[in-house]
Amino acid sequence: MADKITLMLVPLFASLFIRFLALTMRFTYVNFDSYRAGLKQGGRIILAFWHGRLLMMPYSYPGKGITVLVSHHRDGELIARTIKNFGITSVRGSSTRGWFGGVKGLLKSVREGGDIAITPDGPVGPRFKAQMGAVDIASRTNLPIIPMAFGASKKKPLAVGTPS
Repeated sequence: MADKITLMLVPLFASLFIRFLALTMRFTYVNFDSYRAGLKQGGRIILAFWHGRLLMMPYSYPGKGITVLVSHHRDGELIARTIKNFGITSVRGSSTRGWFGGVKGLLKSVREGGDIAITPDGPVGPRFKAQMGAVDIASRTNLPIIPMAFGASKKKPLAVGTPS
């Protein structure tokens, strides 16, 4: 019973918190113009961001129709339910469990015309060290990998964007 309540309430409050936090921020996008222009012209992408930087990622993607690879672990379920509140679809899988189903779901999303997102360092790490999953999917789909990051500062405007 407590698990059901947790699975209902935590994603709701998490998405409300993320929305509230976004209202208190001023966003500055860095090196973002070509990425945005490509999406407007119908280009599709693989969005890659570090696992430890996922909190504000729902505000980083200006396109429509993205599917995110999320782990099978309990925190993955909470993340999947939270991002659903932002209209983001998820498929389940990770390098340690259910990887084939996750990759299959991502490839299906690409075939249906959507963009995909993954955390190349995954939940088990090593932290900030990309594994080959994104490259493998990019080679199968011929989609570019767009690295994305989010940073915050009290003194400077926030920056969301791709590295130069």
